[in-house]
Amino acid sequence: MAISRMLKIQLFAHNSIKEEVKRFLRELGVVEVTAVSGVGGDSMVMDGEEVPDILEKKEQIENSISFLERFAEKPSFFEKLSRGPLTASDDELEELDREISPVGIWGESGKIDDRIRSSKEELSKSKEIVSSLQGWRGLEVSLEALSTQKYELQMWTLPEKQAAAGLEDIYGKFELCHFESCLVEDGKVHLAVILPGAGQNDLTEALKEIGGFHNIYRGVEGTPAQVIENEKLHWDLLERKIREAEAEAGELAGILDKLYILSDYYGEKLGLTEIESKFYHTASTSLIEGWIRALDKKKLEKSISSNFDDIEFAFREPLDDEEPPIHLDNNAATRPSEFVTTLYGRPVYSEVDPTPLLAPFFILFFAMCLSDAGYGIILAALAAFIILKFKPSGGFALLMKLLFAGGIVTAIVGVLSGGIFGIGPESFPPFMRQFILVNPLKEPMKMLNISFVMGLVHMLFGMGVKMTAKIKEGMIADALLDNLCWIIFLIVLAPLGYSVILGGYVPDVVMWWSKRAALVFVFIIFITGGRKKKSIINKVLGGLVGFYDVVGYFGDVLSYARLLALGLATSAIAIAVNDIAKMVIGMPYYAGYLAAILILLGGHTFNLAVNTLGGFVHSARLQYLEFFSKFFTGGGKEFKPFRNERHYSIIKNQNSDKSV
Repeated sequence: MAISRMLKIQLFAHNSIKEEVKRFLRELGVVEVTAVSGVGGDSMVMDGEEVPDILEKKEQIENSISFLERFAEKPSFFEKLSRGPLTASDDELEELDREISPVGIWGESGKIDDRIRSSKEELSKSKEIVSSLQGWRGLEVSLEALSTQKYELQMWTLPEKQAAAGLEDIYGKFELCHFESCLVEDGKVHLAVILPGAGQNDLTEALKEIGGFHNIYRGVEGTPAQVIENEKLHWDLLERKIREAEAEAGELAGILDKLYILSDYYGEKLGLTEIESKFYHTASTSLIEGWIRALDKKKLEKSISSNFDDIEFAFREPLDDEEPPIHLDNNAATRPSEFVTTLYGRPVYSEVDPTPLLAPFFILFFAMCLSDAGYGIILAALAAFIILKFKPSGGFALLMKLLFAGGIVTAIVGVLSGGIFGIGPESFPPFMRQFILVNPLKEPMKMLNISFVMGLVHMLFGMGVKMTAKIKEGMIADALLDNLCWIIFLIVLAPLGYSVILGGYVPDVVMWWSKRAALVFVFIIFITGGRKKKSIINKVLGGLVGFYDVVGYFGDVLSYARLLALGLATSAIAIAVNDIAKMVIGMPYYAGYLAAILILLGGHTFNLAVNTLGGFVHSARLQYLEFFSKFFTGGGKEFKPFRNERHYSIIKNQNSDKSV
């Protein structure tokens, strides 16, 4: 459970087997190839297609896949299962590359897409025209003849409520205009207005003030009824064009399997070409350099011996000025917590991996924030379903496993704190009540004290990690004076803070020893705080300034009050949801029961979602600000070995006719 030990590897190979070496490294997938360090010379000259050309072909294939998948026939689950993965040999890949033109396929797909899009846009526009003309279908006037030299016919749509009150005033102000209500429908008044050329701006403003919308139809000929009929007849033609284009796309989608294989093919060519750009070469040899985990050293040595006779290679430890990439090596129990670590950043090579250190604290803090056994069980079940059903990978898989563990611990914390869907502990059966250790709603101060104690332990643990790291580096004096003294000082201050600030009871003998121990460590910290300063004045000032850290530690401990706050919020919202459901349950004709069910489902779902997010964010914040700040720097670069990244297919070994 640490950062993987890394080795720098150098391989020397003759240029005649350069392609075989690249493919070998890709298939093995344990070496992160880097630019060769400490040598001069010409940069690698690419053979064949350059990166931009391959990248363009891959993008064209991916765009074609994205378009054609919308129209391909979807295979059933059992068809997918029986078909198995797509396979192709090297010869078949070369043949596909000659047979299919990426630019041609993308061009054909683009033309079909343009036809579908233009027809849909035209259909949508036509339907908008028909919809807007429905209110004027009784108007026996051609739309192209709405205006003459002497008058103008305008068509307005107004909200019915505003029109009833506002039109009377408008009728009186504009006596030279004629107003005709053509249709009142769906809360709207469709109003035709005949007005002279002069004064129309004033009328326009008056109609807009009462919510009017001026309908303008340009390029449309015939009466509204005729236009509606003609447009509807045109719909059939447009829909037929769309169906024909989609059918063509469906036929073209028949080559999707070939496009999938080609996408992987170009992806691999792109990877091989980009990797080759990092090689250092002479007229006859190539030098390859990179990083490898020490755990994979024997595997690489054995594989090279089995496949090549003429490759020389050597390993070495990282130099002092080198920063190797980081691979976190954790077991199954702590690996999900890598999601929390990597959100903040990876450690540098000289640091400790914080993942196993934060894992128990994060899970426990998350459980205290959510603090409801019912929610914990649902969260764990939902995460388990996603893991088993969809088999996620990468960071999402880690997140689901983390939420599963968080749900299980939340269920335990919920039982111990009497939180189950906001139901009061007094309603629990006797055998369940005996497990309740603290009820945060009735004993908030007790829960607050627990939060502070856990926060103090969390912080002291982080300071202990820093102290251990300094001891390993040989900085024993710094570890004892800068870390151990502060750890003991904060421990002896804890009873004083509990008594003076929180008003808790502390036995007199404990207070007596705490006060005197605190004075001793105040003296030690004052004397040693400025020990690295040169002048006497700076040494004294350094010792005094060092005590300011007490304020910071005090603020850090207070941050853990959020564990109580979020736990109380979860419980309070759950109780409120239950109370609202009880209020509506008395509605007649079983409507109350239906309303109560909807309120319970919606309310508890909302509460679970919001407080799961809140619990995750605030638990992570406590790790990043209060825990990592004590020992963790971060900034490491992820280890990314050169490996196969096929998404759709696998390569078929031509000799054995088996997939590799």
